[in-house]
Amino acid sequence: MDQALEFIDTNLEHAIEELIEFVRIPSISAGANTDGSAEIERAADYLVNKFTKLEFTAEKIFVGASENPLVVARDPHFSTHKKTILFYGHYDVQGVDNPRHAWTVDPFEGEKRDGYLIARGASDNKGPTFAHIKGAESVLRSNTDLPFNILFVVEGEEECGSGALDAFINRGGLTEYEPFLCTVISDTSMYGPEQPSLTLGLRGISYLEVTVNGPIQDVHSGLFGGTVHNPNTVLIQSLGNLFDESGNISIPGFYDDVIAISEEEKERYVTLNANEDQYRQKLGVTSLKKAPGFNLLEQRWTRPTLDINYLSGGSPRTVIPAEARGALSARLVPGQDPARIENLIKENIRRSIPSGANVTFSREHKSPAYLLDENNPLVQPTLDAIREGFKTEPVLTREGGSIPIVTSIAACTGVPVLLIGFGQITDNWHGPNEKFSLADFHRGMRTSIAFLHQVKEYLETPAKKRP
Repeated sequence: MDQALEFIDTNLEHAIEELIEFVRIPSISAGANTDGSAEIERAADYLVNKFTKLEFTAEKIFVGASENPLVVARDPHFSTHKKTILFYGHYDVQGVDNPRHAWTVDPFEGEKRDGYLIARGASDNKGPTFAHIKGAESVLRSNTDLPFNILFVVEGEEECGSGALDAFINRGGLTEYEPFLCTVISDTSMYGPEQPSLTLGLRGISYLEVTVNGPIQDVHSGLFGGTVHNPNTVLIQSLGNLFDESGNISIPGFYDDVIAISEEEKERYVTLNANEDQYRQKLGVTSLKKAPGFNLLEQRWTRPTLDINYLSGGSPRTVIPAEARGALSARLVPGQDPARIENLIKENIRRSIPSGANVTFSREHKSPAYLLDENNPLVQPTLDAIREGFKTEPVLTREGGSIPIVTSIAACTGVPVLLIGFGQITDNWHGPNEKFSLADFHRGMRTSIAFLHQVKEYLETPAKKRP
């Protein structure tokens, strides 16, 4: 391991320049300029060429009608007699139209400033993905006799739904690389600056859009008001009935299957000392919505939610609109079935729709929560690797967001997904002036090297001597 770490330390500036070359490719898959399929393919080609130089067997895989290829690369010593470590990442990025004028630099120039690389995709997710590529490169330079295979799957549609990767997984695309040992994903964040973490859990999601229809067209509110149901009013009332007067979810059965966290985990979140005042100030609100008996981190990470994300209907004129539309999303926790929650939401909305109005649902998507048992035997080697890479003690966390591909990969491979974040929640993912700490890029590469070393030691240690 020392030789691989020394290689990274000595060649840090070269690795940064390689990353800059990567982020300069505007591989946008969501937002403005999503028709740039040539740039998407250029980013995929960049990765294939990089892997090929490392003597990996690498290819672009087009799935169905998708123009955004998967990049799949296996190490030069791949053997069906060994288990496989899968590294997942994505090379596609969000658009820069949110808003474009808020960017203080060219989003695709890759400017270094005050210890950060400022560029779209620097932190989400080209930087962390490239850290693992450089980690694998460094290890393979000094050790070709690994007791496991290394496989990279880097997609180009994470920002727009991962359709190609889902199809690839569902048709058995990963089967030839079995059996798997684990999956490593660095599309999460660290707990905070100078505080690395291993994320054990993600919330799931159930999303749907709802449309209420009334008259066949917008009608005059003076001539017809009081004789027809106003879709805006019906929609607002039906959504309001999902909550009680305090704003808590009141859908019967919503909380039935929630698995309570242990007292040990509860205490762990207390010791993380989340600063509620700082949290509130960053959000620009005067107070936080609190649930009795739960601290801030428990609420963010381990409790289910239901939010109205969007409302639209009519215009600022005196009309009754023909339709009103809304979007809702529930963030779910272990024990909750996304399909059941979706049905509960729909049933409660339907009960509030009067005769003379009609409701339909569309664009549903859902994914269950993910939770890794902290006693899994690969947790400790991972923590040891993070400790070596960052030279500080890591913490165990969850995250409140959802990454549906995590549960898809976990279900397909049957092995743990290790979520090792290298970025910060303050890196402005999807927003203007996205940035990635170059110190964390360096420490991320060191962590990746240490992880491969720690897993090697774990596999080579007789079972009876393992902790």
